Amino acid sequence: MNATVNRQRLLLITAACLALSVIFFAPRLWLMRQYVPGSFQWDRAHTFLLQCAEPLRRDIEPAMQWRLLPPLVAHALHLPGNTPLVLPWLGIIAATGYAAVLFRRRLDDWRFVAGGTLLFATTSAVLVPVGWLGMNDAWVWLGLLAVSFGQARWALPLACLLCPWIDERFIIGFPLAWLVSRHERGLGWSWPAARQGLWLLPYAALRLGLARHDAAASAATRDFLAGQLPQITLLIPLAPLGWWMGLRAAWVAVAYAVRNTPPARRLLGGTVLLATAGITLALAADLSRSIAILMPVVFLGCFEYARRSPAQAPRVLLALGVANLVIPAAHLTYVKIDPISPLPIELLRFLRPA
Repeated sequence: MNATVNRQRLLLITAACLALSVIFFAPRLWLMRQYVPGSFQWDRAHTFLLQCAEPLRRDIEPAMQWRLLPPLVAHALHLPGNTPLVLPWLGIIAATGYAAVLFRRRLDDWRFVAGGTLLFATTSAVLVPVGWLGMNDAWVWLGLLAVSFGQARWALPLACLLCPWIDERFIIGFPLAWLVSRHERGLGWSWPAARQGLWLLPYAALRLGLARHDAAASAATRDFLAGQLPQITLLIPLAPLGWWMGLRAAWVAVAYAVRNTPPARRLLGGTVLLATAGITLALAADLSRSIAILMPVVFLGCFEYARRSPAQAPRVLLALGVANLVIPAAHLTYVKIDPISPLPIELLRFLRPA
């Protein structure tokens, strides 16, 4: 009976946090009526739908050519029309539900669970796939959280085998997530233990093998990198604003995690954290979106605070979640800032005559 009640509470908290997130940070409903070329909301969705119809096609944007798992799933299920766009939403629900499970596992207080889940649901980890159609980011963040905090022995191997085929960001975020997992379990950061990263080799071997027989895709990737790297000088001044918009109040948890890492591990952890953020800056222009790769550190900060101050943690984390709900947010891609409006405003725009 208690297990059933607990599951119901977690489902209620997950649903309530997602509902609040969508109410305060709504998608552009009026842009979702039909395909709008050149919009954040549709450009990636258009490519994703083309892939779902023909997963191995190569006449698409280079960033999407190896993100094959969601299109293959949609194709195998024969999902028609725009139906594959439900897959990112399933990822949002799964990742947010897993967040609730992790917070309850750490401290069984509804304020702590609700606050932590709301904090997660109001970062770009959720706001981006809610606002931009066809974005499967939430599945990747779910995989990184499974690496960091999963208790099942198969969690890390399964995430390593599947998530790179959703988005290469998983590989960029894996070292930091792995370090978080070692700290969370009170284990050392030894090179022998790093052999867990070998689970990424099947992806690397298969992708390199396929690339040898796909000259067009390899050339497109090289052209993408050649065009992306010169953009860094434009992006660096905008990085603080973009990174702030991605996490906002969740930066408090990041700072707490770094501050309370033992001195002997702080240098390595801080270096990997900065390297992770720096690589995403170099390879991706969607600054507010990409900084969600630090989500394992956000959770680590929350959990560390719960360990050290279990009496105050529920109240403080609930306050952080509410703060993230009311602090304004925006998407920042390249040099474009796209403020996120609450649901009443987006409904008015949707219902306004064209």
